[in-house]
Amino acid sequence: MITEVIVASTVGVLLLILFLVKFFNNNRHSSSANDKNASKFNESANEFENENQQENILTEEKCNQSQEGNGFEGGKKKYGKPKSGKVKLISDSFTHPLLVTSLKGHAGDVTSFDLSSNGKYLISTATDRSIFLWTIKDVGSKSVKSIRANVEFDSARLIKFSPDNRSFITCLENGNCIRVFKFKKNEDGSFSKIEQVIDDFPKTHSADIINIGIDSAGNYAMTADAGTRFDILNLKGDQLSSVDTGTMCNSGAAVSPCGRFVAAFGFTPDVKVWEVSFDRAKEFKGVKRVFDLKGHKAGVLSLAFSADSSRVATLSKDSTWKLWKTDVEYARGQDPVLVCTGAVKDKLDAARIAVSPDGRTVAIAVENNVTLYNGITQEEDQKIAAIFSSEVRHIMFSMNGKYLICCGDRQVKVFNNPTGYKSQISDYTAQLKTCNKNAERRLTEQLEEAKKALKELS
Repeated sequence: MITEVIVASTVGVLLLILFLVKFFNNNRHSSSANDKNASKFNESANEFENENQQENILTEEKCNQSQEGNGFEGGKKKYGKPKSGKVKLISDSFTHPLLVTSLKGHAGDVTSFDLSSNGKYLISTATDRSIFLWTIKDVGSKSVKSIRANVEFDSARLIKFSPDNRSFITCLENGNCIRVFKFKKNEDGSFSKIEQVIDDFPKTHSADIINIGIDSAGNYAMTADAGTRFDILNLKGDQLSSVDTGTMCNSGAAVSPCGRFVAAFGFTPDVKVWEVSFDRAKEFKGVKRVFDLKGHKAGVLSLAFSADSSRVATLSKDSTWKLWKTDVEYARGQDPVLVCTGAVKDKLDAARIAVSPDGRTVAIAVENNVTLYNGITQEEDQKIAAIFSSEVRHIMFSMNGKYLICCGDRQVKVFNNPTGYKSQISDYTAQLKTCNKNAERRLTEQLEEAKKALKELS
């Protein structure tokens, strides 16, 4: 009996041991399978996350490409944070035989600049909120004097001198409105300080402002937006008139140096010109459409007036530039005269044009390159390539036509303009073939002066 109990107990213990061994083995295999499943799940999750990140990066790149291709001449652009001083840019090491000087001081991208009517000063603005006033009457000297100011709580993307050169207006990047500044002078007449004058002008545009201007008499300011409108304001910010340009989408607008005209251009191939009228008491009379510049086959990208407002240069997506004579009796039905047409080799999605004060030389900026054209022969004369890491954001000739000025990256660069003298030589030579004897002597003297100046520059 005792023996049977012992045997039974032994068998029970053995069965219990076998059960426990099987149980632990099952748990071990289950744990191993779970670990494998968890590993596979984590790998899938990581792959999914990486795919999402790649898709987001591609989407962001497409959005950036879409934003950069806006084609606005002076439009609002997201330039991003100011570049660190440690970032190496093309403009930092750029050299060229025609380069006179580089105006350095901004820590952010230079978005715009303007020249005073007396030709002595240049004012520039950048994304780092800085505004610099440069004394450029001795631009060829080793150092160019400057004074600096900051835009409070914003930055300025556009800037224009007042006609008396004692103040200037800016368009605020975030505020999308006009802010006025004035200069304080020392006893010797030199500028000492820049300060804000009054409160910002009331905001009148819902679309981004892409161009601003002031007429030469100081009667009005002009603001044009990326929609289909420009406004005429008095210099206190009161709206005098609002005009629908009918361009479907504005690329830009400009006030003529004489102050009489506002030209607007955009998606349509025509440039539309209005006359802004005031009476002798400087009371606003109205804005009237006076003539169009017709001849391009695609939308107009940029426009520039000559110093006396008698010539207008236009640049179109059809890869041509045109020079127009606009000092016509439009009130009697006389149309502007097309003087010449030139071809541009580069693809034009967004570009800028400038015309020299005498209307004989044309400069075109495409991406980070600038090309100079002889306005008499329409031939390409000089190409200055790879000036900046970014695109050329603004371009102008100096008041005397000797220099070509452009901005990009953190700098404003000044170049000699030999094409101007070559254009004069071409013009005087052509006139001598048909002039009378009374004009022959004067033209001969001017021709020799232009040849001498070109030789000295060479």
